[in-house]
Amino acid sequence: MSSIYKYHSIPSDDDHLNDENEDEDAYEYELDELGHPIMSSTKKDDVVLPHKIYDEEVPLDHDKDKNLHQGPDSLGSGHHINLVEVPFATAPDGQRITVGDTLPEVKAVALETDDPDEPCETIRSYVLGTIVASVGTALNVWFGARQPGIFISPFLAQLLSYPLGVALAKLLPKKNFTILGKSFTLNPGRFSIKEHAIIVLMATVSFPTATALDVIVAIRQPAFFNDPEIADQKGFQFLVVLSTQFLGFGVAGLARDYLVYPSAMTWPLNLAKLSLFNALHRRKQDPPVHGWKISMFRFCLYATTASFIWFFFTAFIFPALTYFNWPTWINPTNKKLAIIMGSVTGLGLNPIPTLDWTYISGAGLTPLITPWWATVSTFIGASIGYVIIAAIYFTNTWYSAYLVPNSNQAFDRFGAYYNATAVLGADRSLDVEAYRAYSPLYFGAGYNVIISAYFASYSAILTYALLNHWTDIKKGFNTGMRRIRFFRHKDKHQDAIHHFPDYDIHYSLMTRYKEVPQWWFLVIMIFALVLGIIMCEVYDTTMPVWGIFCCLAMVLVFAIPTGIIQAISNMQMSLVILAEIIPGIAIPGRPYANMIFKLYGWVSLGMALLYVLDQKLAHYLHLPPRATFRAQMWGCTISSFISIAILNWQFKAIPDLCQPGQKDLMTCPYYTTFYSSALLFGVVGPQRMYGSLGLYKHTLWGFLAGAVLVAMAWAAKKRWPNKVTNNLNVPVIIFGVMYFAPYNWSFVWSGVPLAWFFMSYVYKRFPAWWNKYCYVLSIGLTVGAAISGVVQFFCITYPGGVMPAWWGNTVQFSGCDGIGCPLKEMPEIGYFGPGPGEYL
Repeated sequence: MSSIYKYHSIPSDDDHLNDENEDEDAYEYELDELGHPIMSSTKKDDVVLPHKIYDEEVPLDHDKDKNLHQGPDSLGSGHHINLVEVPFATAPDGQRITVGDTLPEVKAVALETDDPDEPCETIRSYVLGTIVASVGTALNVWFGARQPGIFISPFLAQLLSYPLGVALAKLLPKKNFTILGKSFTLNPGRFSIKEHAIIVLMATVSFPTATALDVIVAIRQPAFFNDPEIADQKGFQFLVVLSTQFLGFGVAGLARDYLVYPSAMTWPLNLAKLSLFNALHRRKQDPPVHGWKISMFRFCLYATTASFIWFFFTAFIFPALTYFNWPTWINPTNKKLAIIMGSVTGLGLNPIPTLDWTYISGAGLTPLITPWWATVSTFIGASIGYVIIAAIYFTNTWYSAYLVPNSNQAFDRFGAYYNATAVLGADRSLDVEAYRAYSPLYFGAGYNVIISAYFASYSAILTYALLNHWTDIKKGFNTGMRRIRFFRHKDKHQDAIHHFPDYDIHYSLMTRYKEVPQWWFLVIMIFALVLGIIMCEVYDTTMPVWGIFCCLAMVLVFAIPTGIIQAISNMQMSLVILAEIIPGIAIPGRPYANMIFKLYGWVSLGMALLYVLDQKLAHYLHLPPRATFRAQMWGCTISSFISIAILNWQFKAIPDLCQPGQKDLMTCPYYTTFYSSALLFGVVGPQRMYGSLGLYKHTLWGFLAGAVLVAMAWAAKKRWPNKVTNNLNVPVIIFGVMYFAPYNWSFVWSGVPLAWFFMSYVYKRFPAWWNKYCYVLSIGLTVGAAISGVVQFFCITYPGGVMPAWWGNTVQFSGCDGIGCPLKEMPEIGYFGPGPGEYL
């Protein structure tokens, strides 16, 4: 069998600008005796890739067959021809690369052309980006202490920053200015998509407020550790915030070759952002589909408006539509009914659980963005978790039937919330005698199952990455090492190392721009480590320096595996439990150290993946990598300083901040959770729960179960390759098991019908409609509810307005589901389990 290679050139940007309707040119190239293409194209401004052409279907040795250079008819009758289409791109230095195929969902929203002259880092983009990032960060920090909280989404920033940019493009003077010999203008023309992207990058990295604030609040406030001597010191505040923020940034840069460049790493959330960019900036390229003539932008506005209005009903007028636990209304005092079908404290087996979009998407599940297979896998996991939790609860395993079935709180032997301060000594360590007189720790059935699932997820993630993505990881490692070597030999083209078919056209378009050297990210990582070490040594945090390096090692080990899972499924795994248990064992009796260890181990990984998410968005939009680097650095810096400033303002403006019953609802639910975890894992310690004599020691089998299940799924895919085994993703299924305590089965199920309709049925039957409207529908619903929540707070709640009590805003929290009725009554002695002095 002979082969003819047909090379499809990637048109230059000038070609696209001159004639946008012209089809891509296809050129056939002969191969020389070495198998290299004979160049005949006159294109000068394509992008760089190596001269070798890699194609898995046809061995490179076939290229040397001189018969390939003849037409198909000249090869004789009966000679089989294999036509292999290989897209390529060439660069100014004449080198050529192949590029892999782009996934259909990416093709639908990401243009495969680039204009390198399009304005990107402009004065107005940085001014708007700074304002948006500052305001969003300030609001999120302020309302982060409120119950219920309000979160300003980056989607909201993306939508609202567009009219601001358009206004500046019309109002600012177009005159050129010269300073120090450099010419610039305040108004380079129309507000470009790349300028808009710079603003969104800053918003995305700054809006999730620094979790280091949790540590500061937990140490300082009288409701918690009441230690302002440390927490009020500005040096401590800046060191702990900046070091954790930038440590994640350094790790993100090192992960680019694994999580950004390969085309399989789609990061579905970015596809929704791209769709909104298209709706705002590319309205002329918006043809009718399936008879629908409405533009993407107008469709998004309609969805936003409808969601804005409807959220007034679900959040203010008729909240029972959110927690639509209607089965329990039939018999509110029926314990078993509330446990099985309740949506507040029950397990949530409810076929119609909500009419509120924030309920459907608020638990991190976005059914109109997440791939259908991932939604199904999560639902399977949630169903498995439901069965296991119900079995544990109704058999009273671990005394669970005396407790609320689905809570993430710790309980004492009396069935009340655990009073950790009762066992806290004067030196903030465990008072063993007080502990033995009071109570051991007890958790509900739901929480114990998700702890087991967390254990399983850690081994499952690592095993999955090694078995299914080892080749990709090895390629990424080799590429990263070549980057470092090319840094030592600057005469060689650094990007010539990328010749893998899984680097798609977007990568080839990006090679025209200067890459960010690896050593920049290494310097940032070292800088963050130095700040962390100074914080540990100068301030009395009880955190040993080796703990910082242990956290870094943990982040480096899990960054790629967890990033792969999130990039393909839109599900983010968490190291929170591992980051609590390790210091609880290695640094026992030190709650400050436990909080800080968790901060560096858990939060740094989350921030790293957030930065990678943004880098992939910039990759799709063809932003220069160094522009992305600067925008992320600036956004991260803004977030750090604004967060600290607003938090200190809160300390002065709200003297009773975090106190129960605070008049403005500033009761700090998230800070309280951070504090409680520090007491449980840092003071009482995991040995008493998961050690050899611990009540919950058997949950540790989750570590083995996760690895074994992944290996079994991998073996099944190798032995019986089909659609089912290929889509079987054990880590995502385990992720579904985690959707309990405080979530439940109904949170997952509520999005499944919508996901099936849009991500499966419409996707297959009406792909053009799906490409145009699906993502902007999801964004519109999300943004509308977010705006409505902000308006309700400032216009109704904050001035003191309340909705009069009526059946529609009280029924959902009445009865056993609302108050959490345990299945079993407390024994006559007044407690369950071992009595005082009978436990360790």
